[in-house]
Amino acid sequence: MEVEEKMYNSEKIARSAAKYDVALIILNEKYSAKSGFSALPGVPEDGVMMTEMLSGYKIKRLDNINDIITEVENFNKEHKENNLAIGRMHFHFSGHGVHNAKIQLIEEEPNTEHKEDMGSGTKLNNIDESKQTQSNTKISNTPLGECMVGNSGDLVSIHDLKHELLKLEANTYTVTMDCCRSVSGKPRGPEQRPDQFVLVRKKEPISQINQEKMVLLYGSLDGHLILDNQSFTKELFKVTKKGKRNVPILEITSEVNESWKKARTTQRCTDFIVKVGNNWKFFHWPSDSRTLSLEVPETVVSEVFISGQSSPEKTLTLADFKTHMKELKEERSKEMSEVKQDILKQVDAKFEKQLGEIKNETVDK
Repeated sequence: MEVEEKMYNSEKIARSAAKYDVALIILNEKYSAKSGFSALPGVPEDGVMMTEMLSGYKIKRLDNINDIITEVENFNKEHKENNLAIGRMHFHFSGHGVHNAKIQLIEEEPNTEHKEDMGSGTKLNNIDESKQTQSNTKISNTPLGECMVGNSGDLVSIHDLKHELLKLEANTYTVTMDCCRSVSGKPRGPEQRPDQFVLVRKKEPISQINQEKMVLLYGSLDGHLILDNQSFTKELFKVTKKGKRNVPILEITSEVNESWKKARTTQRCTDFIVKVGNNWKFFHWPSDSRTLSLEVPETVVSEVFISGQSSPEKTLTLADFKTHMKELKEERSKEMSEVKQDILKQVDAKFEKQLGEIKNETVDK
């Protein structure tokens, strides 16, 4: 194990002492008829899988939510009232999503009638319909671009979501967005839907420091769909061995995409990570523990994680698997012993050098 990683782990342990890892999972399976979005029968299964992957977290799960921002605010309030210091915070959303939603351009200040709709990224239902025309509707160039869809059809900006999550004051944040879906390969909702309008609550940028401690994992590429029966969560569940294998955060999208490619699936995921030096180099998800659980079926292990690489072509029995893990543990123990010996040699050499210098000074006097 590299010295820099050991130092990182020591600092990490000190920082995370007596801190909790928490998660908020929002699952929008059912959408109202007026929303224009179809139901997503695969979402509940996402919830089961994500809950199992985050088994070491204090989890709050919510189903069929429209006002997502308010639920995040309530989540933050609950933890602050309990005086819980947060190490990791994970937010997951499964449901419909849209990208580059159209926004209503309003030249005058919103009147009282409009202000009541400026809560959490809701549709401007009370704006005069005569103003809702193509001439004053533009494709947004603001952070609004990527939105979750509440189960009544209201849009919630991911930019707004990040602002609210950061109020929890956790050490790190990870976000999985399993949205922009369709059922059985068909476009989500009816082909013709009324334009959706949304107000941006948080136009100010997120600080550089806060962006450096947040990772967003997107289940699809810009402009691409996610099939409800091939969700990002399902592939994460597969890659992490049901959450028992902790994957370096910098490698997650690569491994998921490779798994999809092997299965001849055209879907791809991506991430947004601000990398500064080694700030995410040693971070693993869903947990920082590197131990691979031996709780596997008493049959054959068709894919084994060995020294950071997958070997799908090699089939091992459970006994072979346990033998390998024992050898790997002994190898790591040997490496640690060698590191300790090297450190002792360096200390001894430095001590002998200083002792020699002292003797020389005494002789000169």
